[in-house]
Amino acid sequence: MSLRFEGYVEVGRLTLTPDDLTEVVGNFSLGEGHDTLWIRVTQLNAPGPWPWSYGILGWRTSQGYELGSTKCYGEQFGETYRLSVGKSPEVRDGVITFEPRSFNLGWVRNGYPWSLKFEASSGQQFSGQTPGDPVFGSRATLWSPADFDDTRVSFSIDEGVAKIALS
Repeated sequence: MSLRFEGYVEVGRLTLTPDDLTEVVGNFSLGEGHDTLWIRVTQLNAPGPWPWSYGILGWRTSQGYELGSTKCYGEQFGETYRLSVGKSPEVRDGVITFEPRSFNLGWVRNGYPWSLKFEASSGQQFSGQTPGDPVFGSRATLWSPADFDDTRVSFSIDEGVAKIALS
């Protein structure tokens, strides 16, 4: 598998309040032909004694969460999450969303805000070394018998064993 990646851009910052459910971080559009979204999430507030849990991170288009969603933890030094389902979405324009879990909102209600920064980049993920390489099953990828210099190629299958004769 080979990955094609562009640099990160900041999409937005959130400071979560007790009333937050599913928050829109900001708009993000995938590049032409891209099928993968990488999102780096960094916790901005100082670490404390409270055990922050996680939120649900996603990218939503008019067709829904086309690249799926994932659990996202706030890390002081940042952590990168990948959203992909193996195919390009139908719609390239969407919003990055974050849904804090109720456990986190309990800490927010007690006076401990949770501030996060979100950066994103899109790219493509594909098999093969380069886009022009053959994909298994689409055509002969190893060797196929052919006539070279008027050499006759024939074959037979005997008891499940293929025999190739060059004459």
